[in-house]
Amino acid sequence: MQRNRALLAFGVAWLTALLLSWAVYKKTAAPQARQTVQVVAAAADLPAGKRITAADVKLLTIDRKDAPRGAFFNTADVIDRAVLSPVVTNETVLDGKIAAKGGGEGITALIEPGMRAVSVQVNEISGVSGFIQPGTRVDVLFTRMLTNGDAATTTVLQNAKVLAYGKQLEPQSKVDVKDTTKITVATLLVTQEQAEKLALAMQRGRIQLVLRNPLDNEISDGREPVSAADLGIKEPERKPPMRPAPVPVSTPAPRKTARSGDKQSDASGNGHITVRVYRGSKASEDVFENETPNQHDEND
Repeated sequence: MQRNRALLAFGVAWLTALLLSWAVYKKTAAPQARQTVQVVAAAADLPAGKRITAADVKLLTIDRKDAPRGAFFNTADVIDRAVLSPVVTNETVLDGKIAAKGGGEGITALIEPGMRAVSVQVNEISGVSGFIQPGTRVDVLFTRMLTNGDAATTTVLQNAKVLAYGKQLEPQSKVDVKDTTKITVATLLVTQEQAEKLALAMQRGRIQLVLRNPLDNEISDGREPVSAADLGIKEPERKPPMRPAPVPVSTPAPRKTARSGDKQSDASGNGHITVRVYRGSKASEDVFENETPNQHDEND
């Protein structure tokens, strides 16, 4: 009797476990209802500065939990707005990657409120051999010749963003280092005060762009301009020009001014005759014995 009860209890437990396993399986295997949403995505690659049209975007269905912050759910919200950062095909269009409505297109759409875009002329040297691309960060050095023949260099701008290089608004995937002979321009994003400094620097001297690491945002304090003395170069000492030694001029005070080449005799009554000869500013004297008539009579 007890054996039958044990078998019955075991059978009931086994049947209960089987029913629970079947229920769990049915619950997990059955398709669950998805909460989906349609977001605006790019139908093709959208470069920076492009104004979005209806043909450039599409609606893409994704799970609601996967919708990123800043996504759009209606194509009308993005049409006629300019692209700030490149968007690839099937990428969700986010609010931070497009400009506000009425913000213009092209490079004007890339100018942030309160900022200015100013272009500077560069070549293969000042443009760092073409490695300066849109989106990179640069410092601007200013070099000016001084009145004493020396030169000085100082940093006038730091960590300025490059909006465009020539007419290029997007960085090139590959930089052609061989094509660096053409002089082009780099357009920088600066404040109003920085734009004024940059314009003055271009008028008063030469500028040089210095490429920065994009992760380096440090702004150094103002430093004294670098001159030739900081390079260990001393200005050569200039000796004063040699001047001829002054010629002493004898200017006796004659009793009577005589013309050049004239002779003047002075009988002073002391038995001598002095003859002064003037040649320009020089004068000479000759002294002769004076023989008076009385002396001749006595000798006779």
